[in-house]
Amino acid sequence: MRLRGRQGEARRNDERVLEAALEVLTRDPLAPMSAVAEQAGVGQASLYRRYPSKEALLACVCANGMGRMRDAAQAALETPGEPWAALCGFLHWYLESGTPQLAALLGAFSPDEALFELARETNELIQALVDRTARGGGIRSDVSGGDLTLIVAQLSGLRGGEPERDAALRERFLALVLQGLAQRDAPELPGAAPDAEELERPWREAQRLGPVERA
Repeated sequence: MRLRGRQGEARRNDERVLEAALEVLTRDPLAPMSAVAEQAGVGQASLYRRYPSKEALLACVCANGMGRMRDAAQAALETPGEPWAALCGFLHWYLESGTPQLAALLGAFSPDEALFELARETNELIQALVDRTARGGGIRSDVSGGDLTLIVAQLSGLRGGEPERDAALRERFLALVLQGLAQRDAPELPGAAPDAEELERPWREAQRLGPVERA
């Protein structure tokens, strides 16, 4: 149901804040709340009414980003037609969504159990997407969802030049990765694929230590 009036405006403002916070704080976790407010085009007082602390904002940013990943993976899994095309579409979205950079927020807040459950749901959906593609013969059989998660996270961190050039390079290297994934007769990959526990470990460590005080 589409919200109207003040409710709709509040929802749109919140979406802008979360998008701005994802962009600003994954680029610089030490950036102040004022930088997020400026990026989102809202007043600081309005921002603090919704998020009383930076840690509260970071927790919402991560939950929102993980929820978007889960929903995108679910939509790709339910897409009719060629599984390989659905997987490629999801990876392109994932790369440019900004969500792989959530790991940059490690140590800035304490993840709760709801976030871990959301992450598990997301990882299971990505693995199901890989399994469906493998059953159709569209991807090599020794690749896991965890492999793709870490690969995309590495590609998404490619920053340093002009934004348009960075985006073009990310797309170039993703195309190269996809070509490698489609090589079903290639030699078997060395070592074991990362499992869910391995992907979760840095977040568990952040939960154990709590927010890190930084100068």
